Amino acid sequence: MTTTANRPQTEEMVIVHTLFRTHLAALPDLVTAVPDGDRSRAADLAGWLSELLTGLHHHHVGEDELMWPVLASRAPQDRALVLRMEEQHSRIADLVAGCHREGAAFAASGRRTDGGTLAATLSDLNDSLAEHLSDEERHVLPIVREVMSVDEWRALADRGNASIPKERRLVFLGFMLHTATPEQRDLLMTQLPLPARVVWRLVGRRDFARAYRQIYGAGPQW
Repeated sequence: MTTTANRPQTEEMVIVHTLFRTHLAALPDLVTAVPDGDRSRAADLAGWLSELLTGLHHHHVGEDELMWPVLASRAPQDRALVLRMEEQHSRIADLVAGCHREGAAFAASGRRTDGGTLAATLSDLNDSLAEHLSDEERHVLPIVREVMSVDEWRALADRGNASIPKERRLVFLGFMLHTATPEQRDLLMTQLPLPARVVWRLVGRRDFARAYRQIYGAGPQW
């Protein structure tokens, strides 16, 4: 993550949040639309869900390890807020575990009943996640900009980036760019070294479009 005027550039976290919001919110309808017994389609959606949930897990573990302790120490007046964030993480983690189990069952069977069970848990996850991400953006990120250092914020970003398999990083970049605002896209692209920008244009954009089409049945509209 980058910084502005020696402060963390927290807008990059908002971009990541938008990716989770957008694609997890789309999954209940995608799952319930799978024809009964279509294990191939169920496996595609369950695989994408697993990637999103794994990314969300690492995103939250990074905050647990590298953000909440700093905020609790340096902004003791906001300790109740930090505790609320940690409690939300715990509730979300339980729902994530349920989605992993139900996603695996749905991939194995392709049954509409298993898809309905998964969709219901996903809806609960989306409700809890919407509350948490909104609280974090409205209340936590302003504190981060005041009390966390540039290096601490960068370490949090580096941890998240390292959790993405190398062969999927350009694809996930595409998903972030696609759900970002034009200003956020400019911000993301300015952080990439020139070779990475070239690879994105030559290879990454195409790979992202293929991955998007596999999930949504049509190419991304920019």
